[in-house]
Amino acid sequence: MTPELERAVKRYRQWFGSYKKSGELIKVQVWLTVNNGCIEFLTPDDSYKVKRIRRNSRVICYIGDKEGPQIPGTAEIVMGRNAIWRVYRAYWKTHPLIMALIAVSIRRRIETRKRVLVRVHPDEPNPLAGVTDPAV
Repeated sequence: MTPELERAVKRYRQWFGSYKKSGELIKVQVWLTVNNGCIEFLTPDDSYKVKRIRRNSRVICYIGDKEGPQIPGTAEIVMGRNAIWRVYRAYWKTHPLIMALIAVSIRRRIETRKRVLVRVHPDEPNPLAGVTDPAV
């Protein structure tokens, strides 16, 4: 991993880019965690991000900020409870102050199955291969 990418990952946020039907790239800021080389984040199950991924799984992650290092890849929607709770716990490590304010609502959406995990598998060669951050 390059030093620039390593610094960007440590910000634990990204601009997630997915494509509309028209082909237009839409970027939305979200938090991120890295698990075994894959970028992961939580989102509502009815979000436009999820709808766009279901239509076209090709995405681009801009790590750190809107113009940060680009990592293109393929996204999948993960419904597994263990994976979702792992990312929830990682959010507490990376954003403790904000989580103190919003944890109850996120937790409620996880418990009612209205929160999903988006996992992005970076294209090869994977610049995040073997990386897990934060360690949970």
